[in-house]
Amino acid sequence: MKRVLFIYNRHAGKNKTWASLSDMINAMVEQNCLVTAYPTQYQGSVGDAVVRWGKEYDQLVIAGGDGTLSEAISGVRRSGRDMVIGYIPLGSTNDFSRNLNLPSDRLTELAATAVSGVPHTHDLGQFNGKNFLYVAAFGAFADVAYTTPQKIKNVLGYNAYILEGAKSLTSIKPHHIKVEYDDQVLEGDYLYGMVSNTTSVGGMRNFPPGNPDLSDGLLEVTLIAPIRGVKTVEEFSKALLAGDSVLSSISTSFSTPKVKISSDIGLTWTLDGEAGGTHQVAEIEALHNAYTIVYGTN
Repeated sequence: MKRVLFIYNRHAGKNKTWASLSDMINAMVEQNCLVTAYPTQYQGSVGDAVVRWGKEYDQLVIAGGDGTLSEAISGVRRSGRDMVIGYIPLGSTNDFSRNLNLPSDRLTELAATAVSGVPHTHDLGQFNGKNFLYVAAFGAFADVAYTTPQKIKNVLGYNAYILEGAKSLTSIKPHHIKVEYDDQVLEGDYLYGMVSNTTSVGGMRNFPPGNPDLSDGLLEVTLIAPIRGVKTVEEFSKALLAGDSVLSSISTSFSTPKVKISSDIGLTWTLDGEAGGTHQVAEIEALHNAYTIVYGTN
């Protein structure tokens, strides 16, 4: 019998989700698991719980948003033990779950997959020595995920990010930055920038462009130039609302294992949708095959 530590964020998702809590636990028990449930207690309690009790279990299952999963992975790395993680996405946009071959949005099926699916190893990002799961970002819209009230995100989901971000679209000033990677230097003014390991950010399809491989040892860098002209603003807004990728005419993208982004005045960053602090220099790199997560098929 597999021993499972089930950590769930009781503040993530819509309240009705937790009416199915016993059904999720039962779905794991039916897969021959002995389940211990732990509700989050405070910010950072996910990682602390993994470090404190993880060694007593065969597997972790995390129910919550992308930030909850990110905390769990950081806890696994702090523990020094390579634990397999199952994920039940219950956040507002669930960006990271779009990378996974999950069965459906039925919670019992997700719970069963979390303990019986196929393990996959993925890369992890590191930002000035701190881990992030799928995206580090600065500039326009970057702070929307953590400044939008949780109640609004629960009700509106992806639209909450767009509504909050659209308020500042016309007043956003670009940042002058220097980007160093692969013996190359890029310098200029940019409205937004991100370093990611994902196929979806903010609910937008094909953002970053292409179809990134989460296990290739590379991170995707995407930079958005200032938006000028009424027509470009309209097209950009429509792309956001439709969940499509941003315009290639105003974006620069490349893949690299390591990048350094600097600015004289400092940039305010977010890591996986949470406040990441203000930094004049950000050294970001991929940690190859740094964690193991369970989902559908090979």
